Amino acid sequence: MKKIIDKNQDVMSVFVESQTVLKRFLRRFSSNAHDIEDICQETILRALEAERTKEITAPRAFLFGISKNIVRKKLDRESKRLVDLIEDLTPQEYVDTGPSLEECVDSQRQMARFAEAVRALPRQCQKVFVLKKVYGHSHQEISKELGISISTVEKHVAAGLKRCAEHMERTAGRPGVDDEMKVTNL
Repeated sequence: MKKIIDKNQDVMSVFVESQTVLKRFLRRFSSNAHDIEDICQETILRALEAERTKEITAPRAFLFGISKNIVRKKLDRESKRLVDLIEDLTPQEYVDTGPSLEECVDSQRQMARFAEAVRALPRQCQKVFVLKKVYGHSHQEISKELGISISTVEKHVAAGLKRCAEHMERTAGRPGVDDEMKVTNL
């Protein structure tokens, strides 16, 4: 049963009678009950303020028009905020500048080949090479530690570099070495 609203009724009484329908109307724009309540309150406040200065001949339509304008302004503010947020974000903040997965896998494969090359060095050459290239010891420190001359240290480092470089060239792209590396080790 529809209620007939008198055109001469005041805005407050029309609001009270139409509040349920108005809230249902507002659910199209927001599912948040608090937002709907806030919009209803702002609607009646604006309508009462307008009623003081002018005669409202269709109070129900007037209330729905105010509600629609409030929702429209609210949506405009939210969309502007979203656009501002998006504009403030610079792509550099979210772009991964680190190595790609392929580069990581390739790097691990090269490291495995290098480790294989070092393991293939003669024992004394291997010790000298690791102390120099991995641990960064000076020739003098290695000489003292291993009880060999500085000249011998220099020869082992040079031989280790040469043999490792040759091994790396020989095994580049060789099946087996590359296939032994597992991506799960990342």
